[in-house]
Amino acid sequence: MGLTLDECREILDNSHTDGALIVTEPNRIYLSGYASTQAAIAITKEGVFYFTDKRYLHEAREKIPAYMRIGEGSIAQAAELLRPCRRIGIEFELSHSLFNFAAAKTGKRGIFSRALHDISPVLKDMRAVKSQSELCHIRKAQSITDDAFAKLKPFIKEGVSEIELAARLEYIMQSQGAALAFDTIMAFGENSAVPHAHRSERKLKDGDMIVMDFGAKWQGYCSDMTRTLAFGSISGRRAQIYDLVLQANVKAISRLKAGVVGANVQDETRKLFADAGVSEHFTHSLGHGVGIDIHESPNYNARLLRENSVITVEPGLYFDGDFGVRIEDMVKIEQDGAENLTKSDKSLIIIGKN
Repeated sequence: MGLTLDECREILDNSHTDGALIVTEPNRIYLSGYASTQAAIAITKEGVFYFTDKRYLHEAREKIPAYMRIGEGSIAQAAELLRPCRRIGIEFELSHSLFNFAAAKTGKRGIFSRALHDISPVLKDMRAVKSQSELCHIRKAQSITDDAFAKLKPFIKEGVSEIELAARLEYIMQSQGAALAFDTIMAFGENSAVPHAHRSERKLKDGDMIVMDFGAKWQGYCSDMTRTLAFGSISGRRAQIYDLVLQANVKAISRLKAGVVGANVQDETRKLFADAGVSEHFTHSLGHGVGIDIHESPNYNARLLRENSVITVEPGLYFDGDFGVRIEDMVKIEQDGAENLTKSDKSLIIIGKN
């Protein structure tokens, strides 16, 4: 996995630079297909150079693309290769002090006296469209996530705490060799009305809604899924809200395809909720792109969605101090529609009291 040499050169062409320094872990994984804690990549007209700590040299040689030249070192050594470059591309989310450090380490502060250009938008745009190998990793991550959801249900019992149930869910994913894509959200009852609730010692009781938002990471690629369940009993009002959120989820997915403006789909979701008189309870966006980062491009903005992008669809309604409902699927954008990568049942599940 990783980019081809020509794709790396596209970074220079698209950013109008003649050299680039890649330091952030997500972008290093994207270029090389390999994650190490300390590494830097230099792209020049002459080639692509991967520098890492000596502890990772052997493994890196086996995993990075064959065209990349590998050496011991990190940012200072990669920066030295950029001395001849007049226009250097860097990731502007990094602190300039990091580059001053690199210059000091090499003893050549003039390295970064050249014009610096932000290549983050170019990388973000490239990463929005997934390769087949990237999609394979995302599918695997989601498969583990779906499996964990199925295996968790026997542990949903009265008296279990949010912390305990989240830990069980994370253990199931990690026992299959996955990492966690993000900290699991596990929210019972009134806590489910908080979109990004922090799990607590709150214990499950009859009548609670359960919102769980979780995901696995496989070979550096994330999945993301949310399901809402009812425990013991559920009122007619809550069942109606669940059905409305499910309707919004299904309708939005049916509208997604390459060439569609994401913002329009989000606006349709808001209108559906407005027509039902609950628009003020939809307090976040319809979703976000998923890949190496759990939140990346594309988004539900004015840009056209592109084929092989991966994006979530996660409408939700939240009633302060009472309950919330969110249903989140992850889909792959196609020319004629969207493939739902999330296979778990999303009809209302009522877990009986034991």
